[in-house]
Amino acid sequence: MKAGNLAGELNIDQRIQGIDPQSVHQLRLASGALMPAAGFGTFHSDWAQAYIKAATVEAIRVGWRHIDTARAYENEEVVGEAISDAIRLGYLSSRSELFITAKLWNGHMCKQDVEPALNNTLRALGVEQVDMYLNHWPWPNVHVPGATGDFRNPDAVPYIHEAFMETWGEIVRLKKAGKIVDIGVSNHTEATLKLLLRDSDAYSRPVLNQMELHPLFQQTKLRRFMESQGITCTGYMPLGSPHRPRRDRFKEHRADLLDPLIQAIAAANDISAAMVCLNWAHLRENKSGGYVAMSTRSKWMVDNLSAATQDFLSPEQMVAISGNDTPVQPGIDANNRLIRGQVFLWPEALGDWRVLWNDSQVFETRAAYQRFKKSFSRHYAVWKDTVFHVPVFGPSAH
Repeated sequence: MKAGNLAGELNIDQRIQGIDPQSVHQLRLASGALMPAAGFGTFHSDWAQAYIKAATVEAIRVGWRHIDTARAYENEEVVGEAISDAIRLGYLSSRSELFITAKLWNGHMCKQDVEPALNNTLRALGVEQVDMYLNHWPWPNVHVPGATGDFRNPDAVPYIHEAFMETWGEIVRLKKAGKIVDIGVSNHTEATLKLLLRDSDAYSRPVLNQMELHPLFQQTKLRRFMESQGITCTGYMPLGSPHRPRRDRFKEHRADLLDPLIQAIAAANDISAAMVCLNWAHLRENKSGGYVAMSTRSKWMVDNLSAATQDFLSPEQMVAISGNDTPVQPGIDANNRLIRGQVFLWPEALGDWRVLWNDSQVFETRAAYQRFKKSFSRHYAVWKDTVFHVPVFGPSAH
């Protein structure tokens, strides 16, 4: 595709003025480092893979200084090229102006695979160090690229703390080696985080958890717990990700951007519904967290970034969305989880995606899991032989 046609598809317009990066709210992590609250996401969501490079260059031009990427997105090389191009074009004077978040993928969580994975990420991005390195998911379960929602890996396992700490130990070692500035996790639950905090010292504690957060799925209790432990929370899918992969779409889902209250606040403030969601993400819990958003349009990139620069929503509007912990003002949280993670399920979960999140199968050691696995196999065999009907678990049951 020629550059001109690509720019047209992307709706890139370099006549649009960018935002001063210094005006974007900065989050101070427990380590003392500053992180821009707004991160430009590079998850391609199937449809945008061809646009990532040009979109990332444009995002940097208009003022984004936090780039969020991951090995699982299969485009780290492209993001690295975009960073190099942004420097060549004068949008950055050096790589040091960027805050780069990268992630360790599930398939690289064996102890011997962690350092090669990080080295490949650094090489692809064309950098010597990342500012934040997150363990992408709590378990080493992988799926094939483009997997449908009914894919299951027969070797998948639940969270086993003993195994995770081996992975975490390698991440900490690479931090000590200077390849990582700060470390964190993504998609962790309260139980897995409590175990990690119990077994970490001040140097090896995570300073960030990236989790799904948007007005219809606020996770307030979990977020407050994490922040009470000195862990900053930043949210992915802050707009409800209308272009998320098909496997993550279910008839029960609601669209944040179409919520009547979000629409009403947008109309009252003469801003878009997207800006309402992002400004809410910026302002909630006393501006203590951030968000990761992706766009392929210059105008939307500027709007999305501006949401982290000022207070568009009034305190009353914030309470209307978030509630105030009373029955009188419940807010609009609908527990509308969009990423269920069903492709990561292990056999003992029986197809019920909620087991991924409710801490009902979290194990301290490999031996403990093996005892559970044997007991479960015996119980399940008797169950199938004796009950009138074994229930069907999974999306059809909910």
